[in-house]
Amino acid sequence: MRSWLAIAFLLLSVGGSSAAIDAVNVYEPRKFGHFLGDTLERRVEVITSGNTELFTAALPRPGALTYWLDLISIDHREREEDGRRIYDITLKYQIFYSALEAKQLDIPSFPLRFKNPNSVAPDGTAPSEPSAASQPGNYTATVPALRLVISPLRDIVLDDLMPEKTGDISDVMRPDAVPQEISVASRERLLWVSAGALAGSGLLLLWHYAIWPFARRAKRPFTQADRQIRSLQSAGAGEAPYRDSLLLLHRAFDQSAGRRVFSADVPEFVAQHQRFSSLLPRLKSFFESSQLYFFSDDRRAAEDRLPIGDLARLAADLAREERSSA
Repeated sequence: MRSWLAIAFLLLSVGGSSAAIDAVNVYEPRKFGHFLGDTLERRVEVITSGNTELFTAALPRPGALTYWLDLISIDHREREEDGRRIYDITLKYQIFYSALEAKQLDIPSFPLRFKNPNSVAPDGTAPSEPSAASQPGNYTATVPALRLVISPLRDIVLDDLMPEKTGDISDVMRPDAVPQEISVASRERLLWVSAGALAGSGLLLLWHYAIWPFARRAKRPFTQADRQIRSLQSAGAGEAPYRDSLLLLHRAFDQSAGRRVFSADVPEFVAQHQRFSSLLPRLKSFFESSQLYFFSDDRRAAEDRLPIGDLARLAADLAREERSSA
């Protein structure tokens, strides 16, 4: 519903200024049939002449206006038409009043403030603040209040509305919608396929890293040695972790070769297992350090030659090469 409100204003003109507010047109929503949660819009069109400018800072700000009404948003646009400046202001409200019966409530009025920057006050200054509407060059237009009829969501008293019915609200309400069964067969199949793929991926990952139930495979002795050496390192410091790490790596060489491997056998071992050829210098250093540790009185020299950190990295590299060739 559109209603036109023509509002006459007394314009103050100083120094030959031709500014004016010619008309204020308010386009209103319907005034009845509103419920809790409804939104509605009011559009205000202000037609001005001269250099009249809108004080945008004085427009209402979004937020709660009353206990039952919120201003959700406000938008203003400016356009020129036939030499006049027209301001279009759109306000969007939302109702939060839970009515038990039809009730009239008012959206409050609010002012629109304008100025003419070309006007000059008696003291020789241009108008600046909209609060002083009576100052030369300042203009005010009031958007009137809007009275709405707020309706309840459903009738509470039925005697006058439907005398032949009982007080049961189900007599006037529609029956519940019949639920429809939704087929989930395709989603169940997809779920089982996804679960199977996840289980298969998990088994392949366990097999790749030789973790239970694949932890005792004879084909990956270096992978097992790497895991056990890392466990020894995390257990604590002292002589035992270094000694046990040497022994674990020796056993891995023996299992991989199928016989005892000594320092002199390293070139032959690498020739039979080409995947370890890039580690040949470090393998020689390992066997030399092991020989110093077990067959000399200077164990500290062995640890200085191949610290336990380097020993653990060698075991990890051997395990990586072993897995990459599988």
